[in-house]
Amino acid sequence: LKELGFLSNGGVVAKTASDFVGQYIGQSQKQTNQILEQARGKVLIIDEAYALNDSMYGKQVLDTLVEKVQGTPSDDIAVLLLGYENEMLEMLRQQNPGLSRRFPKEHAFYFDDYDDHELLAILDLNLKSSDVEANLAFREKALDVLRAQRR
Repeated sequence: LKELGFLSNGGVVAKTASDFVGQYIGQSQKQTNQILEQARGKVLIIDEAYALNDSMYGKQVLDTLVEKVQGTPSDDIAVLLLGYENEMLEMLRQQNPGLSRRFPKEHAFYFDDYDDHELLAILDLNLKSSDVEANLAFREKALDVLRAQRR
């Protein structure tokens, strides 16, 4: 994005929702402002952003994002909200209406879950890189655990 002239720095700042949430009134807004300043000129990734939908403190974070990130060239920041589709859509519906205007669902990227074959390939790659051999029973059990996490 820097080379395209959208950002002045082009680096990436990765955070989770919990990095923004304070423990007392006003702290969430302060922490959000600090993170936004740290991410100036960069891409700010907020993983598990839907977790901001469940509390007064999360609402403060989202309201601050709406206030500070206007979607204009002078913002000098790109913000990516990551999370599960249904939870993210619920957050966009329930929170500050400006949030859904800043992050319209029509502009969202959707990623399919890995299928069983892809999960096994990733497992095998990790096992090989660690010089670990696994029998069929282990691989099947690992796949069962991974399937359960997908649900």
